[in-house]
Amino acid sequence: MADMYDLNAIRESFFASQAKRDEGPQGGQDQVYVDRSGRVRLGSGGETDAPLSKVPHSTFAARRAPGGHSARLAEEFRVAETKMPVGTYYEDTPGAEGWVYEIVTEFRNTYVMCAHFDGTDYKVRLLEPELESLPDHDQHGFHLYYSGKICLSDRPGSGQPTLEEAYARSAAWALGVDFVRMGHPFPFNRNQ
Repeated sequence: MADMYDLNAIRESFFASQAKRDEGPQGGQDQVYVDRSGRVRLGSGGETDAPLSKVPHSTFAARRAPGGHSARLAEEFRVAETKMPVGTYYEDTPGAEGWVYEIVTEFRNTYVMCAHFDGTDYKVRLLEPELESLPDHDQHGFHLYYSGKICLSDRPGSGQPTLEEAYARSAAWALGVDFVRMGHPFPFNRNQ
């Protein structure tokens, strides 16, 4: 059995799902999860009762939350309180609304992000560090647009259907970008 923090095993789980054009395993040791601190892991581990978020292995079509605006907000608050990092807060400044959270990767790099619902799906913007202005920034390699928006999927809009999935994908993205910053290709895309 692979170590739950083995990057190669995590990458192979993504690749296997992408090769099948599948969103990923429905659980078990081949599913990739993110814990509340943003740590990406393979399998549920079983050593903790802490809530884990499944990381979608492939892209998804956008869908609306049943019940409208208030049901969506109630679900967002539930996810923020139970699945996202401690200290996550809702920023309600006009033009900058969204859930702000901090991910510290296994390599001790810190990423501050903001997830927001745009009426169709959840987008995530990188607030810190400012990677998009680096002289060697490659939008494709970093999966980060010059605007700071993280590319979470290959569908138009680059979002995810739920806040939980956007959070989970952004944590996996942060770990992948650590490798890009070290001079390696992004590890979680089969064809990259």
